[in-house]
Amino acid sequence: MSDHIKGQSTGPKTVDGKAVSSQNARKDSIFVQGYLPWENIDEKQQQFLAMTKQWNAKDPSRQMLLRSIEQCQLGIERMMYIERKKIQGLMQSTTIAYQFCERAGLSEKIAHVLPDWFFLEDGESEKQRAVKVAHIYDETAEFKARYSDQLAARVKDVYPALFTYVMHSQKEGASFLMTLGQRYKESAVTLNLGALMNELKERWEFHFIWAQEPARYQTIIDGLRAEQMEQAIDLDKSQRYATNLQNRMLKGFSALAALDQHELLMKNQQQIAAQLENASNPVLEMAPKESATKKPDSGQK
Repeated sequence: MSDHIKGQSTGPKTVDGKAVSSQNARKDSIFVQGYLPWENIDEKQQQFLAMTKQWNAKDPSRQMLLRSIEQCQLGIERMMYIERKKIQGLMQSTTIAYQFCERAGLSEKIAHVLPDWFFLEDGESEKQRAVKVAHIYDETAEFKARYSDQLAARVKDVYPALFTYVMHSQKEGASFLMTLGQRYKESAVTLNLGALMNELKERWEFHFIWAQEPARYQTIIDGLRAEQMEQAIDLDKSQRYATNLQNRMLKGFSALAALDQHELLMKNQQQIAAQLENASNPVLEMAPKESATKKPDSGQK
């Protein structure tokens, strides 16, 4: 006949076995239900199991306290996630263009045509390009104003940014002045340099605007972003919410510590009671007593 009797539990019998079994059930319930798609369920499971081991939480009371602590931690993490997403969204917004023009002293007429890289975090490469383009323009203007055959012979060393811009993709040893003339087809070197300056202005219009005061403009944009974040995130409310959750977590840990102290006290009291009981019931001596007097032998005279 089968050892299994219908209706009788076949689960674990020991305390440790029941603790493991309870964690198996938790994998199918707590960690599957109530979590958001972006949350790492396996990671949360490992964290809970580590806390269970740390607090020796083999009983339902401790596990309930640990689950409440876990929920508080989830609340804090979710709040931080939401705030981070709000900030990331704001950093990709270009809605501050009009405010930027107003504070930077630029015409509001250009606010709607300013490129996105003015305001986006990933626009750093274009902002660096703006500074380089402005540097090429300044070198070209100076070379045009000071032009001489002697200076033209040293253009690579004196005006390296201009030289690199004109000679890009040219073979080694190619003539700077010849390359300049072939590109702009003017009758004089200074006219070719003027054409190059016009090209830079037309091609990099907004880069020149940024290059006027890049540090100041970036400071203005950073300030506007900070104002947006302050409006989007109620810092006082977030702090109160986080503090409330942290206090609940501390209360949970305090309750766990109180359980440990209570169990230790009960154990000590049981040991003392056992010692007192043993003291009030001493072990009886089992050795027989010898006869007080010895009767004389009736056969003696």
